[in-house]
Amino acid sequence: MALALSAVAFTTPRPIGAVNFVIIQPDDLHFYEAWSPPPYLPWDPNGRYPGEDFPGTSTLPWINKLRESGLYMTQAYAASPKCGTSRYSTVTGRYASRSSEGRKKAIRSGVTDPSDVSIGNTKLKDDRSVVDGNDCSENNLAQVFKNNDYVTGMVGKWHLSKTANLGDTVEAVKAEIESCGFMDVEAMYPDNFQDFDTWSSNIDHNMEYVAYKAVEFIEENANNDFFLYVNPTAPHSPDVLTAMSKDCRITVDGDFRSTMSTGWSVEGMTKEFGDDCMLYRANVRERAQSTSTHDLGSIWVDDAVGAIYKALERTSQLDDTVILFQLDHGKAGKDEIWEGGIRIPQFIHYPNGFGTASRTWDGMVSTIDVGPTFLDYAGISESNPHMYPMDGRSWKNAIDNILGSGDDWKANRCLFFESSEERSVRCGCDKYFQLSSSSPEKAEAAANGWPGWNTNTAEALVDLCDTSGNYVVADLSVTSPEAVNIIASEPQKAFELSGLLQCHLDKTKADVAPTYFECGGNTATPPPTPATLPPTPAPSLRGTTINPTNPPEEDTTPPIVHFFNTEAGTYLTTNTPVFHVWASDDSSIRSVKFQLRDPSGNIRNQVNGDLAEVSIDHEKWASPQMTLDESGEWAWRARVTDNSAARNQFLMPWVHFHFLGGDSPVAAAVGIIRAEIEELINGNNALRPKFLRLGFHDCVGGCDGCVNMDNGDNAGLDVPIDALVPIVEKYAHNAHITAAIGSTISRADIWALATLAGVDLAAGGAPSDVTWSMTHIGRVDCSGADAAGKGGPDPELPSPNLNTHELLDFFEQNFGFSSDETVAIMGAHSIGAAQRQNSGFDGPHGWVNNPNQLSNGYYDMIIGGSVDPTNFWDLIHAPQWTQETIENSNLDAPSRIQWFHQKTPDSTQPDKIIMLNADIALVRDLSDHMVDLTLPSGEVVPGSVTTCSFRCSGNQRLTGCPDRNPPLCPHAVATFDKATEYAFDNDLFLRDFESVLDKMLKNGYSETDLVAVGGDLATT
Repeated sequence: MALALSAVAFTTPRPIGAVNFVIIQPDDLHFYEAWSPPPYLPWDPNGRYPGEDFPGTSTLPWINKLRESGLYMTQAYAASPKCGTSRYSTVTGRYASRSSEGRKKAIRSGVTDPSDVSIGNTKLKDDRSVVDGNDCSENNLAQVFKNNDYVTGMVGKWHLSKTANLGDTVEAVKAEIESCGFMDVEAMYPDNFQDFDTWSSNIDHNMEYVAYKAVEFIEENANNDFFLYVNPTAPHSPDVLTAMSKDCRITVDGDFRSTMSTGWSVEGMTKEFGDDCMLYRANVRERAQSTSTHDLGSIWVDDAVGAIYKALERTSQLDDTVILFQLDHGKAGKDEIWEGGIRIPQFIHYPNGFGTASRTWDGMVSTIDVGPTFLDYAGISESNPHMYPMDGRSWKNAIDNILGSGDDWKANRCLFFESSEERSVRCGCDKYFQLSSSSPEKAEAAANGWPGWNTNTAEALVDLCDTSGNYVVADLSVTSPEAVNIIASEPQKAFELSGLLQCHLDKTKADVAPTYFECGGNTATPPPTPATLPPTPAPSLRGTTINPTNPPEEDTTPPIVHFFNTEAGTYLTTNTPVFHVWASDDSSIRSVKFQLRDPSGNIRNQVNGDLAEVSIDHEKWASPQMTLDESGEWAWRARVTDNSAARNQFLMPWVHFHFLGGDSPVAAAVGIIRAEIEELINGNNALRPKFLRLGFHDCVGGCDGCVNMDNGDNAGLDVPIDALVPIVEKYAHNAHITAAIGSTISRADIWALATLAGVDLAAGGAPSDVTWSMTHIGRVDCSGADAAGKGGPDPELPSPNLNTHELLDFFEQNFGFSSDETVAIMGAHSIGAAQRQNSGFDGPHGWVNNPNQLSNGYYDMIIGGSVDPTNFWDLIHAPQWTQETIENSNLDAPSRIQWFHQKTPDSTQPDKIIMLNADIALVRDLSDHMVDLTLPSGEVVPGSVTTCSFRCSGNQRLTGCPDRNPPLCPHAVATFDKATEYAFDNDLFLRDFESVLDKMLKNGYSETDLVAVGGDLATT
């Protein structure tokens, strides 16, 4: 296993009452008839959901053991009826609309009321562009458990990462999951199979391997408290029968057939069959008496649950482990907020907590409650420094106090549900829908002719209970409650519920500061709506009592924070700021405690604030001077406690700001931006050469942050431009930065910085004095382009068919480069590739053997010799380059003439690499040898060389092969010697390239036009 227990640093005191925790959340499992009461099928008012018994001869004994010897929660819900959105709520305790990734996208698209709750928008990912956007680094169960001395593990399906941003590799996704607090990630499936099956044809369902890794985690942590998140991939598609025909030693983590003689040894699965997966799987098929994916997958999952159960029992951990089994959503109504999409079976097995007798509890619970409940059982209280606000609440005390009842949770609690732009709320028996114009629920209801429904229905109200107040279960004699929209006859009730739903929408709106009070209590007077977050002043924030189990007191209303500073997005240059909070409460304010979080994510000591001012409406509290000791992104927050007997508290979300320390605030600001660009590149190495190309194209004619995409030579630059849009939106012309450093950072500056960052990360092994520093800011963005930088002037770019004299003339006139500087800048072609769809050139493997590293390899390919840089004929005898014509009539690109070098056939190397005429011009003078070539189609292609050869062969190379027809092309006198120097001295090339790149990135400006960066932070 990857986990090294000795390397884990535990710093937080161990909470009292800690137990182990296991979540098992299979994908697309049915709500079986025996797990009554199942809801109706949403599209069939008279149909059962799903109307089937257990598969074949199986009774799913292990899943049912959790139910029959534990607690069955009969009114459990998924907060969202999709795989990824539901999992987000389980691991964060928050509604999926809280996702920092989704909020960022909603703000960018302008669709925030409501936002689009989808799998693509719901990822466990930090985004500092939104308030409280630390989903990965702070705001999830794994991080809290990890920081409280638990070992944390994740096995199975994930679905909470943007895999394309991680290079579409299992290893990269694993690394991101580990950064989100899961210390041990095994048998991990990043997404649904169809979303990542191109990564490897060997990836398929493999429940033996998933179970093996879960059991291994349990066994290796028999002496540690742990949190394990298990997500079986079955019975979701693809076909389980097909998966069962494959060798179980072929896994998502690699092919183990060469190192294993048998399959994975798992008690309760393969062990009873001599570790032979095929014999075990034959037994699964025999028990299923079916070839259906669901029947086979359900039994396969049940056996895996049994393997986990046995491992806990075998290691004497079963009684002290909370096992929570839940579906990720309702299968029959997946993706929709009908009861069939959101109602789920949920079983909790915890012998030391509530025995082993079968019990039921009718309180309404949601996936958002898992987080606060688990932490409550672990004894991790709201005062723990690693706690964060959640939407859910703990049902621990409710079960302990009124086990088997849950009347208060059933009758008085309100739960909210989100899918795409659809929203609903259930309070007691009443359920209210708010539907978009494209709502699938509305379309289904209208198509079925349900009473009160039509294609124009924007809201609906249904009664889920019978006349006795009992939830209506699937019964062929009774019409589905959701088939009857009673809103016309119950306008007051609809008004009350619409107010509650509006409360939820307001507090989860993407562009407001997050608040976590509970919208509930079926009342005609909705709770106060939280204000938005303007630049100045900051908003009023109404809190909620963080510990939901506080006993009722005279005052149960948490304090209100009216304003605060320093506000989000501020840039500070003082290292001893003072923070202020303006708050009020009916019982007055007892204390305000302030906390800082440094750029490394460490929470500094909590300090007491002082009452600075009292007015009629509020009290102003100030922190002492708090020391900032490193540049970067910091955050602060305050915990406000009132003077009531209940000591109600409100914990502000983290407010992010930047500290620009060191000798140069300008350098600090540049360093912060550069760090984000480097993070972007590290997630997609293909951006390295793309940013370099963007910098060159931008600086032809003067660096102005604009590229005219109507020019075909700029094809493909939309990729790096779009990649930088979030960073440009965040930092370019940022008024806070300008106020702090006295200068504006422009889009052109950010593009130049991206160029340097890309080169820096591509130039491995550069001398220590080559730092790729950003030396100046102050470039001016052009007019006439859009916000991304697309449009504006269209300067003439260099032709790929320049001869030596034309090449030198272009760079001298456009950049003021000498001939030596021109030779150096052409070395940019040592990274990157040429795609036919963009340029017309066919060079997907680039110009050199290793197109991912900036080095002198470019010159090695056009200069011969390896020992003596003075032997002219050895230098002339470079690798052979041959011209070819690339005909592109089927593409939106011109046909091209290029040179190619055919490599020795080798499976580890591409077939060929390319050069353009302008590259060859560094070593061969083609001035009198390039002519136009007319294709059979009539297209004229410039740059054809037929009257001379790149090199001689055999012994004739020592004489210039005078008898060859055509003869050797003459060498390029003005540039050949410098190309030779670079071919023999990589350090020299990198030093000169750094110098000429800096000059290029200041094209169009004198140094007096720009602002020097200074300091040591320009390259951090």
